[in-house]
Amino acid sequence: MIREGDLVLIWIDRRRKKVVKVEKGKTFGSDMGVLKLDDIIGKEYGNSVTLSTGTKALLLRPTLEDVLYSFKRKTQVIYPKDIGMMIVKLGIRAGMRVLEGGTGSAFITASLAWLGAKVYTFEKRREHLSVALRNLKWANLADKVIAVKGGIEEAPHVYGTEQFEAAVIDLGDPWKVVDGVWKALKPGSPTAFWLPTFDQLEKLKEALRGKFLWQESLELWERRIKVEKGATRPEQLGITFTGFWVFARRVS
Repeated sequence: MIREGDLVLIWIDRRRKKVVKVEKGKTFGSDMGVLKLDDIIGKEYGNSVTLSTGTKALLLRPTLEDVLYSFKRKTQVIYPKDIGMMIVKLGIRAGMRVLEGGTGSAFITASLAWLGAKVYTFEKRREHLSVALRNLKWANLADKVIAVKGGIEEAPHVYGTEQFEAAVIDLGDPWKVVDGVWKALKPGSPTAFWLPTFDQLEKLKEALRGKFLWQESLELWERRIKVEKGATRPEQLGITFTGFWVFARRVS
């Protein structure tokens, strides 16, 4: 049952869809009509509703992807195709204590919290942190996140050494924070670094030597398939290069 405060994906068609937070007195509007959000309280996900113009819409339970693409963005974001790989490689699970460097718009933060991890995120820029916290509150995930305005290299001073079970670092110069991340992580903990250029990969690998086991670096491409009877084929446009992941393990 849909309650006040829940997130709902209102789906008219592929171009007209939006995740809304159900609040009394608020409305959803599109070029196809208006819907009072009071009217969907008590309905079930999967139900259809009628907009002011008579157009039908579906009330769907949002996925993580739906929620992320509804966030306000202050920074370049990491796409779901890359976040999914990160989640699997790090073995994210409920109750896990995860350290994050570079909150940005909170795409990674929200993904970790969505799975039940407790996220300790560091962000130096106040304006980025402000947007991130608003996004997390809107998505009902703020209670799973502790945010610090500062650099991730401060983590062992703030929380102590060997406190975290995994880490994600999305910074332009991650080689500068390797020592602090190493101190904050428990031995053997998986770590992911996100980088956009080849030369950054080389600098990072050298910095990790002796502190982390370099496992692999990879990139992911996404190509959708257009399905029509007698004309099914890949779409011409896709999400190609977005960046490189580096996956490593903290060693003693």
